[in-house]
Amino acid sequence: MKPFATLTLGLLTLVGLNAQAQKNLENGDFESWGEHVTKVAADWTVSGAVSQSTDVHEGSSAIRLTNTKSTGERGMIATGPFVGNRLGGIPYDEQPLSIRFRCKYDLALGDQAQVAVIFSLKGNTVAYSSTMIEGSSKDTFGHFSVPITWSLSTNPDSVAIALSSLDLQTNTMNGDGYVIFDDFHFATISTRNKAVPNGNFESWVEHKRPDLMNWYTSDDYLYNLAGVELSTPLVKQTAAGRSGTKAIELVSQQVGNDIIPGMIISGNEFSDFDKPAIAIDKQWKYLEGYYQYEPVNGDTAMIGAIMFKNGVPYGYTEQAITQSTSTFTYFAFKIDYAAQLTPDSAIVLISSSNPENPHAAGSKLVLDDLRFSDNNSSVIDLTKTALNMYPNPCSEYLTLVTPSGVRKATWSIVSMTGTEILSGTVNRETKVDVSGLSTGAYMLRLSGDQINTTKIVVKE
Repeated sequence: MKPFATLTLGLLTLVGLNAQAQKNLENGDFESWGEHVTKVAADWTVSGAVSQSTDVHEGSSAIRLTNTKSTGERGMIATGPFVGNRLGGIPYDEQPLSIRFRCKYDLALGDQAQVAVIFSLKGNTVAYSSTMIEGSSKDTFGHFSVPITWSLSTNPDSVAIALSSLDLQTNTMNGDGYVIFDDFHFATISTRNKAVPNGNFESWVEHKRPDLMNWYTSDDYLYNLAGVELSTPLVKQTAAGRSGTKAIELVSQQVGNDIIPGMIISGNEFSDFDKPAIAIDKQWKYLEGYYQYEPVNGDTAMIGAIMFKNGVPYGYTEQAITQSTSTFTYFAFKIDYAAQLTPDSAIVLISSSNPENPHAAGSKLVLDDLRFSDNNSSVIDLTKTALNMYPNPCSEYLTLVTPSGVRKATWSIVSMTGTEILSGTVNRETKVDVSGLSTGAYMLRLSGDQINTTKIVVKE
């Protein structure tokens, strides 16, 4: 996951007031959602290419771990996640002499699967066992019995287990391959010890979460990296959208010892940060949209984009959002180009916290109506109603004349950083005292039953 620090800071620039051409990103309104369903072995932490297998030694299911060289993906299951460099364990209080399992495998030449077991007492290792698996079992389930070496003749209080389709000490594979495990257990001579939970891999459960179409999320990243499915997703849909029926909500969460931001990227992996993902055919000037933000402990949301020509990045924007706002706030981030070339592709990356320095869990970013644009004052008037606003630029008063029939509407003047400065109720003709405003540009928002409009106001 490459950080936003690879981008330079975008500039917010005001241009004319007439809306020009704009390009909606695919699912940039965040209306399209599916359901991400994963079937996982109960009582195990699953990572990477792991699936249920009906090719079994006994019972109705086993577990298959797969290596795929083209993607570098491997399969691993464990009794818990890695915290630092230590594997999480489960309670266990017997002293077996061997680990035993059935295994069918066909691995690329030079690749090795691994089984590792660590017994602990009060956090200290008291026994260890590991074995490597290589070659092919020629389509049969082999029987493995691996001795356990005890450094202390005492019963443990926990055991940590990892089964991997590749050596745990390497991420390099020579080719495609697989290993299928069944009937994993501990034994003393010919007697089975206390069972490992779901050691026969007969119990499977489905995990479901919302799946944002056309975007890769930090929930996808956690699952692909470590098989982690959070009870509350980092990225989810919300019905409180600015337009349409949905928007996207990104929330930073505590995961283990780390703060993980809610993140999305318009690609297939966060490692694709430097690869084009969106087809475009114009040198767009701005990345624009609407956001709400609730930072915790001074947190900072990040929004950025990179533009490409023939796979070479040459246009970019990055902006940090720090202001708290509970209403949808317009943004337009200028895209800086290194040359006058027409890009052919782009990527967009958004995060609820700075990935390099997330401050706290709970920071929430809601986003809607994201697009590339040629004008950072594009107005989305959901009811196509007209507004007469004069004079603009203004010095003492700004007069608003709304169409007949507009009722229950309010106006607000908001700074370009999202802070509401003035507000009031809309009448047929409304005079707004702007004499106390500092010289500069502001946003005027009108919201009601028949009108939903944002305009740029310049105070002289």
